[in-house]
Amino acid sequence: MTIDPDTAKLGRTPGLDEEHFAHDGLITKHPVRAVALAALRPMPGQTLWDLGTGAGSVAVEWCRTDPTCTAVGVERRADRAANARTNAENLTAPGQFTVIDHDLTEGLPDGLPTPDAVFIGGGATAELVDACLARLPQDGRIVVHGVTMEAETLVVDLSGRLGGELMRFSVENADHIGRLRGWKPARTVVAWSWVKG
Repeated sequence: MTIDPDTAKLGRTPGLDEEHFAHDGLITKHPVRAVALAALRPMPGQTLWDLGTGAGSVAVEWCRTDPTCTAVGVERRADRAANARTNAENLTAPGQFTVIDHDLTEGLPDGLPTPDAVFIGGGATAELVDACLARLPQDGRIVVHGVTMEAETLVVDLSGRLGGELMRFSVENADHIGRLRGWKPARTVVAWSWVKG
């Protein structure tokens, strides 16, 4: 875990290593996060919804791109919401990143600000995506990532229905195999991104 709310130590470029975050192991890995941020395209003064925020790593990276960017993370698990709050305190300016405890299977929480972009990093459903699309303004962006077959089915359907960009990618890291080294693959990620209008 690192303390760098003003970005003076680690800079503003997305893709911070996981060691800088409080997390339980379930965190959007830094190369995948960098791809997500490229599709989300944070701009000064804009707001992100990070739904199923987990450790809040995508929201943190969004906020770090510009001091006027804000994010709202929604998380159903109290332990993960606590990690996200710790990361907000340690890695963003005060008030930039707010975490709401809420189960998204019950719908979107009341009182969310209008988003300029939405990220769903896991647990996406057609109902949740449709609710987000209804709240996105013109030129708003949505990015959905998943690693399950159900998520892949969902994003393929979204792409067929709405267009946008659909991709599947994997990352492999060097790892030890006995006294030698080889490539260890991470789970393959499916990603769908779309711009309203």
